[in-house]
Amino acid sequence: MNAPRQVGPLISAAELAASLGEENVVVLDVRWGLDDRDAGRRAYEAGHVAGAHYAHLEDDLSDPDSEVAGQMPAPERLARALEKFGIGDETMVVAYDDDVIYTAARIIWMLAVLGHDRAALLDGGWPAWLAAGGPVDSAPAPAPSPGSLTVTPRPQLRSEREDVERALAAGLPLFDCRMDETWDSAGEHIPGARRLPAPGLTDAASGGLESPERTRERLAELGLGPEDEVVLYCGGGVSASRAWVALRGAGYDRASVYDGSWSEWSAHPELPRERHGGDSG
Repeated sequence: MNAPRQVGPLISAAELAASLGEENVVVLDVRWGLDDRDAGRRAYEAGHVAGAHYAHLEDDLSDPDSEVAGQMPAPERLARALEKFGIGDETMVVAYDDDVIYTAARIIWMLAVLGHDRAALLDGGWPAWLAAGGPVDSAPAPAPSPGSLTVTPRPQLRSEREDVERALAAGLPLFDCRMDETWDSAGEHIPGARRLPAPGLTDAASGGLESPERTRERLAELGLGPEDEVVLYCGGGVSASRAWVALRGAGYDRASVYDGSWSEWSAHPELPRERHGGDSG
């Protein structure tokens, strides 16, 4: 069977609908709530893309031993978790969320870190699926046969705190991708970081990601070229993953996500930070 056609890291609702039930296509519903950890599971039980499996960001796809909540597990551990959903080397993975909390982009980014590029984000998420009249089911998908996923890590796509400290020392660009609400409430950012709010990368008309051309224009305005390294961060590594998907689709291949993001950085008083519009501390 043929895997669905995709444009960069995106797939449309129509393309996914035409591919449901095909061999080697696995759909993951990763809807999740910041303030209600079971909101995504309840949403799945109320209705989901027909045949989709539900994967919980924290329970299934995060490192339970990390001091920072929601961190990516070690590659081998993550691969074993994904295999339980039937994902293997030849699997085309399609992930979707509610298009508000960008957990699907997080999954696409983690798969890329593992070295698995056969993955796409459902452009516009669950709202786009409903708008397109895609088939919906409320029954859990049948348990799949376990897959076999080879890990070929790309550590350059994931930054840790020490990597960000080195980036600061070297004068490499950092983009703060937090939503306006979390940016405003924090009142501080990593020194020198430029604003690239993940929700601002959305096309207002379609509800999906803006065009690669518009993203390239936006990045040029921020002084970033396709050959430049850049570190993306947000509150906890989710919104930054959305920005990473947008940059990847626009041909920017040297972006990494600071996994701990502001949650980790702000927990270390010895690390520098800068007040919005103010002085460094």
